[in-house]
Parts: sequence; structure tokens; C-alpha cells
Amino acid sequence: MYGMLINGLHSFNDLGLVATSRPRIQLPEPKLEYLQIPGRQESIDISESLAGEVLYEMREGCFEFIVANKNKWSETCHRVKTLIHGKSVKLSLDDEPLFYYQGRVWVSDFKSDKNYSTLTLNYKLQPYKYSVDDSDGVHTIWGMQVDDKREITLVHDFDMTLIPEFNNLSSNSMLLDSNGKKYEIKTGFNRFPQLRSKISMSLTFVGNGMVNISYKRGWL
Repeated sequence: MYGMLINGLHSFNDLGLVATSRPRIQLPEPKLEYLQIPGRQESIDISESLAGEVLYEMREGCFEFIVANKNKWSETCHRVKTLIHGKSVKLSLDDEPLFYYQGRVWVSDFKSDKNYSTLTLNYKLQPYKYSVDDSDGVHTIWGMQVDDKREITLVHDFDMTLIPEFNNLSSNSMLLDSNGKKYEIKTGFNRFPQLRSKISMSLTFVGNGMVNISYKRGWL
């Protein structure tokens, strides 16, 4: 039997809902933009012109469930509406225990007859799924010590663009070198919009101190 966790509640074990089919979450639709020019036969694809990469819509779809205990139909519906309906959720499929999705779910339909009772949950979720090891999708390397010089590689094994943020915990600035480009990492939080990559990123820190490195990891 396949189900899901919604804000820590299991669809069957905690809510008494049995999925009518193996739950799956739809892929996000890419945001495609085309420019039409009078007199030109084909349109110009400008989908990546603004962000420099393909952007995606929210994931949308629904799950249909049968209420396991027909005699508790009213009680089950009330509980689901109270705990889940319209709420911001973290959702994880039994099939994908290492990942979770973030967004909203709500009750869109419920029916009951002499044979069985059903309940439908609609969802609207962020385009990317995240690792259960990452809080809010953010992966952090805590307390990296730099003594004169320190080299590190941020491994890119996910689908999102890698955009690191740096929290310099020391009272002095440090120098960061990435592919020959240099950045000053001042005390506190630092983010450089131009420092982004779709592949693994090599970083060299010069100075003395301690820094946290954070970046979002998301998979399609």
C-alpha cells in the first residue's frame, strides 16, 4: 500500500486514507516564451533570455483516496479539512522517502455512497523537490575553518542552479577566488548574484577565520 506524509501525518496510518492509485506528483511545466515578429515565419525562443536558464511553473495535480473506515467518513473528512485543507505543507511520497515537496494541498472533492467513500486532495507545489537532509531545501556546510588558504569544491549533483551564500563568522574579511574571479567576503552574510553555476564549483578562500556556506539543492 502506497501513501504519503503530509506535515508529518501519514495518509493511511494517521488519516485513514487509501490511495486509489500509486501516488505520483506531476512534473512542473517549463515557462516557455516565444517572440513573434511580423514577416518572420517562425517565432524566436526567448525562454532563457531573462533568467539565463529555464524557469518552471508550480507542480499541480491531485490525489484520490478511499476512506478506509467507511463508518468514520464524517470524522475523517473533518480531520483532513482541519489539519490539511489549504495549509502550507511539506509532502513526501512513500516511493521517495529521501525527498520532500513544499506547497499547499486542499480538499477539492468528497463523495460517499453505499459502497465506499472517496476524498480528493489537490496540490500546488514548488517546482523542485528537496532532500530530507536539507532544512527548507538549504544545504549548509557549517563552520569551515580557513587558515591562510582553504580550497573546497561544492558538488553539483542536483538540478537547480548552484548559488552559494557565505556567512563570515569572523571579524575580518576574507578573499574568495572562483575561476579567477575574486570576491571579498565581509563579516556577516554575503551573496554574489554573478557567482552561480550548473556544474560543481571550485572555491579558494584566502585569509583567516570561519565561514558557513549555504545553497539550495533542488531536483526535478
